[in-house]
Amino acid sequence: MGMTPSPHDMALLKMWEWLADDQKKILLKRMLDGKIMMKEGMIQHLEHKIETMRLLRKMIDEC
Repeated sequence: MGMTPSPHDMALLKMWEWLADDQKKILLKRMLDGKIMMKEGMIQHLEHKIETMRLLRKMIDEC
């Protein structure tokens, strides 16, 4: 038994077929830009977390 696509997925596939090649290219670029921005946000969050932990470690060492 294989997985069947949901009605939503089927509608998206149909819409994808109707798009022109230049529209597909623009859509893919936007999707990639969104993923890049999300990953950059995660990196900034982790950098802030690391900086906070280093500050905490420094404060503990000074006690």
